Amino acid sequence: MIDREVFEMEIILASNSSRRKNLLTMLNVPFTVIESGVDERVEEANYMQKGVEHTPYEWVKAIAAIKAETVGRNVSGDKIIIAADTIVTYMGKIVHRPFEKAQAVEMLKMLSGHKHTVYTGLAVMYKNENGNYRLNKSVTSTDVYMRELTDKEIEDYVDTKEPYDKAGGYGIQGKGSLLIDHIDGDYFNVVGLPLVQLYTELSENGVNIMEFWK
Repeated sequence: MIDREVFEMEIILASNSSRRKNLLTMLNVPFTVIESGVDERVEEANYMQKGVEHTPYEWVKAIAAIKAETVGRNVSGDKIIIAADTIVTYMGKIVHRPFEKAQAVEMLKMLSGHKHTVYTGLAVMYKNENGNYRLNKSVTSTDVYMRELTDKEIEDYVDTKEPYDKAGGYGIQGKGSLLIDHIDGDYFNVVGLPLVQLYTELSENGVNIMEFWK
């Protein structure tokens, strides 16, 4: 059974992502949402101004930690704060979210017929009523192999507007599933929250997600 003290800690998801909310709901995890308000583009610009370079692995871990810490500073009491950041990389470079049709088309043409890698940084903060906290960080990666797409397939997909809020310009859990040949790794990592890694992290700290099923 879950330790009573830990079980009574409120679980906060530091994201308003519908995908992450759906995944936690699927597992019957009770949670509330407090958005971090962290803008990844602004953080990236800040790091560049400081001359700090990050590998994709280091980057998602750092951003997830910033999100958890930002929410953690604004809440009190016993809390478990779950934060994540997901990026797509191709040829070692980060592929951001497209904001307009031309960007989405360009991204998909670039990824078409090739392997790219999805990294998700996971940060879980355990904060007590005295304000003390522990922050555990991890990174999960998945290789994704996209089909060779025709120009019409790309145009038809982009016209659905699904690409616009998604790293790499596609959603594997939605219509974008038809663009993918296969993956090597955790599917849920590509969606935006590596569930097995989250389960392991919480279990090692006294919270067994499966207890929420009873």
